[in-house]
Amino acid sequence: MNGWPMVPLGEVCELINGRAFKPSDWQDEGLPIVRIQNLNDAAKPFNHFGGPYSVRHFIDDGAILLSWSGTPGTSFGCFRWQGGPALLNQHIFKVLVDDSKIDSDFFIYAVNSRLDEMINQSHGGVGLRHITKAKLVGITLPCPPLEEQRRIVARIKECMVRIDEIEELRGDALREYVAMRTALLGAIIEPDGWSSMKVGDLVTTSRNGKSISTSNEGATGFVLGLSAVRGVNLDTNARKPIVLPSDILAKYPVRRGDVFVSRSNTQELVGLASVATQDIDNCIYPDLLIKLSPDPQVIYPRFLAYALRIPSARAQIRERASGTSQSMVKISGARLKEVAIPVPLLEMQSALIKKLDQVHDRATDLFVDLNSPEITHLRESILRKAFAGEL
Repeated sequence: MNGWPMVPLGEVCELINGRAFKPSDWQDEGLPIVRIQNLNDAAKPFNHFGGPYSVRHFIDDGAILLSWSGTPGTSFGCFRWQGGPALLNQHIFKVLVDDSKIDSDFFIYAVNSRLDEMINQSHGGVGLRHITKAKLVGITLPCPPLEEQRRIVARIKECMVRIDEIEELRGDALREYVAMRTALLGAIIEPDGWSSMKVGDLVTTSRNGKSISTSNEGATGFVLGLSAVRGVNLDTNARKPIVLPSDILAKYPVRRGDVFVSRSNTQELVGLASVATQDIDNCIYPDLLIKLSPDPQVIYPRFLAYALRIPSARAQIRERASGTSQSMVKISGARLKEVAIPVPLLEMQSALIKKLDQVHDRATDLFVDLNSPEITHLRESILRKAFAGEL
């Protein structure tokens, strides 16, 4: 035990909740509105507000923010804002730290070391929870002398720099993995002498999915998420609960042999294809996916999914994708049909699929190793050790 005194959070800071902006308040110009999604992902777009506002809701670089509502494990947390002048949305507190009692960086790290306790005291549905201010201010934080706080912060930052280096190296390795996997698939599928055909000539139908709101309450079915098409096998676990009318299920089912293509994503991920290896009961696909029905006389579904992942196909897809956002682009079903891929005879496709599966399985094992939880949880481990007095 470290022997440090523990103080309630409310004794070392003041919490000011953000403004309850409504969709009708959103504008194209003005100060950006900081929502929880903007704290967790710098690539997320902002809504703006150009009207009058209270200084209480204004933030600038260096402001300490505490999100107290959302999805457990992703939305709760304490952050230092570095995005310039902005306005704070509800469900996020602006934190005014009493620097005579606690160092601001120490406060952020200490709060983030108590996230499990914060989430355990929150209430709400499975997908969306929040903690009341009364419970939040009662959570206790370690409060050693300021000199010791600053020493601990320096040590934490030193460790975090090392973790940043590890994550940068892991990111480089993942990019090399993607390039290697794509190149290997291309080396298998693209030998000289095979004729090329456009996707539109290889499928009997193509159809965008259905836009439908997710809901845990009274759910009767599921809708696939965009992440379902990350691998060549459709990830049936990447789905969300919905209230599913029977007529919608009949129009947008997920059946074995269907090939799904992401029609909206980043430049690197748009147009990725996956094949359903089984029927999925009570599940539909969303409007962000295009379902292709391969012509069984010409191409196997699994071969089509692989062929759309090779370098030449990926280049054609990126050329045809459009959008004003740097982070998200779209490809239409009509443009997807223009993409040409090599198509050997069905007998050759069967033999190639076996080789492609071997490459895919080995690459998947490498991907799992690169995303080891031991790396992902290093930051949490550092904070646990720091506030246990072990740094």
